[in-house]
Amino acid sequence: MSSRTPEPPESPGPAEPALAALGALLDRSLIQIGAAARDARTFDREAVRALSDLWDNGVLPLFRAATGGTSAEREDRARAALAWMVRLRPGRWTWVVEQGALAGHRIDALVEPSSPRFDRPHRDYRDAVRPAHTALTPRTVTGPAADLAADYALETATVRHVEVERVGTRLEGFLILGLDRRYAPDERALPVPAKFHVRLEDVVEVDVDTRAAPGLSLDGGRDEIAIGLGGAGVLRARAGSLWISDASWHLSSAGRRADALVPPREPGSPVVQGPEEGELEGDVRGAADFVRWALLKIRTVRYPQQVAHVPLEAYCRALEGAGRDILAAGALAPREREAAFRSLVTGWLRRGGADLAPDWSVLLTGVPEARELAREVREELTARGALPPPWGTGEDGEGGEATGLPERAEARMVSYTAESGGLTGRRDASAIVHLAVPGPEGLPWRMRVLEARDPGLLRARTEAFDGAVRVRVETGDREILAVGDDALIMDARAWDGLA
Repeated sequence: MSSRTPEPPESPGPAEPALAALGALLDRSLIQIGAAARDARTFDREAVRALSDLWDNGVLPLFRAATGGTSAEREDRARAALAWMVRLRPGRWTWVVEQGALAGHRIDALVEPSSPRFDRPHRDYRDAVRPAHTALTPRTVTGPAADLAADYALETATVRHVEVERVGTRLEGFLILGLDRRYAPDERALPVPAKFHVRLEDVVEVDVDTRAAPGLSLDGGRDEIAIGLGGAGVLRARAGSLWISDASWHLSSAGRRADALVPPREPGSPVVQGPEEGELEGDVRGAADFVRWALLKIRTVRYPQQVAHVPLEAYCRALEGAGRDILAAGALAPREREAAFRSLVTGWLRRGGADLAPDWSVLLTGVPEARELAREVREELTARGALPPPWGTGEDGEGGEATGLPERAEARMVSYTAESGGLTGRRDASAIVHLAVPGPEGLPWRMRVLEARDPGLLRARTEAFDGAVRVRVETGDREILAVGDDALIMDARAWDGLA
């Protein structure tokens, strides 16, 4: 095979409306991921997760649409892909329409909104009634949400998980609470405790102590809601939501009322299907797998421990304009198409450079003659000094070894999960802290991830998340992480990520 790689394709003309919109959405997603990850002090982990999740089942349909045999086939496939993407999660319809409009596309004229309704009780595949996702507002926490006490012993609620995080510039919170039922559970269900999942938006006050007494209360003021924890702990926020995880909910008093109102599933109700499948082969499949794996790698920031190990900026740099280029390559004649998609993969590797090198083996999984392509790009990058050996990045994911904590840093997230026992066995307690720390001179701040071994006490107040403050670790029998004027305190047997 020639060592000369074909140039990226030029667009033969405008794409069909739905197909052009689909490609533009990929490019808009990558632009927004890059913006959300530009600096650790404004890092928006939820935006990165949601934007990459949008393409979890969308990349292959995009490639199938782009390579359809006729204009009508491409348009039908693109419409099906758009309809599939917007129906899987609440809120997607609004984002897709807004971003399409910014790129010059009327997506609301192409597909109908069909997001699932999670704001009302519904039935699962067994025809059992399931609870709604309840919006928490100053009105609902003193009304519908307050009825929870009829079915669950709020006074004995225990915190199973607590997380407070700066999401961009907003402060948000997430709680999982274990609840005792006041009613007899379904004997056929697994013996799993009921749990409340509480998500809080625009948090205005944090006062959390994991050693506080049990108990949960919900209260609302004029402009905010308050989630009381134990006797003194509280999380106050402008808004939030509550979801009950309880396999026996249909037997609760609220579940029985809903069962009388929610129509049963119709016999033979179809399972929601994605867009029609179509085979992708050769370099087309290789390029599709590259993009799919790239977005899956990006999405791993949903796991807090992975945040400092995913080169988000490099992925966005590598795939800049990928949606546009995929459509241009797909519109070519089959013989030219293979070379065009191989050229795209080569260009993505070049632009990603050394930062993506540790992931090449995964990204090139479906690429024909991947070893040859990787060798060519590696030699080119090495020749111009862009790929110095050894490949890869340091332990902090930023191209260098971590060298301890700076005197000042910004607390971006704290997450604590209590010890638990269950059907899969005992799980130890765990805790993670995200700190935004200064980068090398002239470069953006970057994220440092600290993981606690055998965590104990966590105390956190709002002030811990109010910008750059002093950070220290006190050593002894236990290592105590202190942020600010002890606005965040957590002790552990040891901390990973300090050095």
